[in-house]
Amino acid sequence: MGIRAIRGIAAGAAAVVLLLAGCGDADEPAPAPPTTTAPERPPFTPPADTPPRGTLSGLPWDSGVVHNKAGLATEFEELRGRPLDVIGVAPTRDTWKDLLDSWWLTDNSIPPGFEGTLNVALPLFPGDGSMERAASGADNAQWEKMGRLIASKYPTAYVRPGWEMNIVDWPWRATEENVEQYKQAFRHASTSLKKGGPHLRIVFNPNEGKGNSLADATLAYPGDDVVDVVGIDAYDWSPPYDDGRGWQKHLTQPGGWDFWGEFARSHGKMFAVPEWGVIPGSSSSGGDNPAYITHVMGWMKANADIMTFDSYFDEREDYCRCSLTQNPQARRAYLDQLASWGSSSPSGRATSGSTPTR
Repeated sequence: MGIRAIRGIAAGAAAVVLLLAGCGDADEPAPAPPTTTAPERPPFTPPADTPPRGTLSGLPWDSGVVHNKAGLATEFEELRGRPLDVIGVAPTRDTWKDLLDSWWLTDNSIPPGFEGTLNVALPLFPGDGSMERAASGADNAQWEKMGRLIASKYPTAYVRPGWEMNIVDWPWRATEENVEQYKQAFRHASTSLKKGGPHLRIVFNPNEGKGNSLADATLAYPGDDVVDVVGIDAYDWSPPYDDGRGWQKHLTQPGGWDFWGEFARSHGKMFAVPEWGVIPGSSSSGGDNPAYITHVMGWMKANADIMTFDSYFDEREDYCRCSLTQNPQARRAYLDQLASWGSSSPSGRATSGSTPTR
């Protein structure tokens, strides 16, 4: 979502189940029945230039929150009893002048003394721009300025240009008609951002599931040479992540969790969950749903070898009501999952209010 009004998502396609059957010669003993256990995949080796992960929180990956107010980010840190590795932010996006205004890099948005990095959501073009202009490269000088701006304070920040391109809510949405323009615009943005900040990490970030502007978001993938991280935004809705078919659908559907996890592995990329959360503000959600928290954090733990960051979307406004302060069952599930990792900061950094608030 990215600190803005909510949107609906079309339900994803059903998962396909492949049944394997053994066969044997009539004169030979019948073979053993096929196993249903998937073969173990080789461990993923992160790219050589991958910075250390989870150095503040003590998790195997960078873990944090999406907030544009420093005080609320600090409250989330105190609630969970672990330092934040990453904070999600988004600039004003009406014009390039607005985008390049650095208010979202100040102490108003980032807690004083914050030692982690950022998760920055950027439109593929501002409100007064267009896909055609972005695809032509006419905005490249502005993108380079943006790269320098971010890297001046957070040289290894995660940057999500044109995020959630597979849903209709955004002006930069990808469709079957403009997908080639989208890819070209992304390539210009990524290349120019890296000119300004060579160590920024560029994230290709569709919405989880079947999109309602582009059903297959892999069609918008701009190429391995301009992407560092593959990530999905995944909220508890359409259907809710219950302990039955709802979670299984999100897990196994085309465009679901396992789909994108394997996509990242096959392209040699790290994986991220830049936005996730319960979302009682939506009528199609599971409300204060601890099962959602358990499933999402369990998946991240099982795929820790590719995980590079997650940011819980802790929005309190009525359209969302995602905050863990508003959802006690989800909060307890979140804290229980964090506790399963053991102690917090391996660096020994204390965090105020280090006793988690349940």
